[in-house]
Amino acid sequence: MRSLPLEVAIRYLKSRPSKLVSSVSLLSIAGIALGVAALVVAMGLLSGYRTEIREKLIGANAEVVVFPLIPGGDPDPAALERRVAAVPGVAATSPVIYQTGVASSQAVPDGTDAVLKGIDPASERRVSDLDAYLPRAESIVTAAIPTAPPGVAIGAELARKLDVKTGDTIALSVTDASGATGRFAPRTGRFRVAYVFRTNFSEYDTEWVFLSREELRRLSGVPGQANVIEVKLRSIDETARVASAIARAAGNGYSVSDWRSMNGTLFQALLIQQAALFIVIGLIVAVSTFNVVAALIMTVQEKKRDIGVLTAMGAERGLVTRVFLTLGAILGGTGVVAGVAFGVLVCWAMTRFRLLSFPPGVAEIYFVSFIPFLVRARDIAVIVGCSAVAIFAASLIPALRAARVDVAEALRYE
Repeated sequence: MRSLPLEVAIRYLKSRPSKLVSSVSLLSIAGIALGVAALVVAMGLLSGYRTEIREKLIGANAEVVVFPLIPGGDPDPAALERRVAAVPGVAATSPVIYQTGVASSQAVPDGTDAVLKGIDPASERRVSDLDAYLPRAESIVTAAIPTAPPGVAIGAELARKLDVKTGDTIALSVTDASGATGRFAPRTGRFRVAYVFRTNFSEYDTEWVFLSREELRRLSGVPGQANVIEVKLRSIDETARVASAIARAAGNGYSVSDWRSMNGTLFQALLIQQAALFIVIGLIVAVSTFNVVAALIMTVQEKKRDIGVLTAMGAERGLVTRVFLTLGAILGGTGVVAGVAFGVLVCWAMTRFRLLSFPPGVAEIYFVSFIPFLVRARDIAVIVGCSAVAIFAASLIPALRAARVDVAEALRYE
């Protein structure tokens, strides 16, 4: 059974108000709906952008990396791996070699900057989403054979820069890390492009080269078996705690970095941007509630006689207040529900049809070539909660004004 304030509010809505009141009521609903939809789309955009960057960063790398402070890498990474693997919260480890260098081709002899990552596919698969961008990696990052140079995988944009395709030959040059020459002399090797990958993360697609760990070790002259230990965590929510424990287990000769510390400024900037955007667009909803105020004030004037009758029959002022608060909640709530539904639909369409995609030049600025819209339940809850507070505040003044209607004045000509 419906409460009396709700019953009266619904009867007011079902009655035939003036065209002006009807128009203002529709405007209030439409204004709130558009404001809420804009909030849903904006939060979905930034949530999707932040999640996409995080997944790409973690997908091609592990959550935590450990590297020795001595030059040339760790001559015995197996001992470090055993200590790190014993830390609670660690799911897997993998030794890799990272080197910066230059990739060149016959079409682009001057070359372009590249990041070389030497991996063992079997162990790399345990710490990253290797199969997502390098399927059948064992047949791609191969060792040299008498009839062909070693196989490598390069990013799609790097392949475009070098004007190469699968099967072509490129040259990779890195600094001599052996220490034998006593100077930073370049070392160059020929490699075959066995696969061109695309992660939709600009930094990887424009610079990264994956190759066999032993081939990169041979090319660069790194004396150790690896110069980085990648660590996969059981839960990224425990990154801070587990990273601290890994640092203690590794010892003073090693440095530990995690996905947050390596990209902390970026993620902090995105959080600040999302909060600022929420406040700015939230003002649209706040302004839209003025239409609710106008609609309720006009309804109070139109229903003054009814209010007087209710009061004369013994209705308390609190009942009249609750009637108009309920009426404001119905108008505002309809706008909020319509806005959430429309915003979710827009986010779905933008993601489904990949409408927010960037060309290579723009992708380098935004780090990704496509941004999905991620609608999260907690974002919707915050939007609905803040909208409800704004609607309640907007409805309160007309509701209190209705409760102060003078009975004698309202029924003077009855």
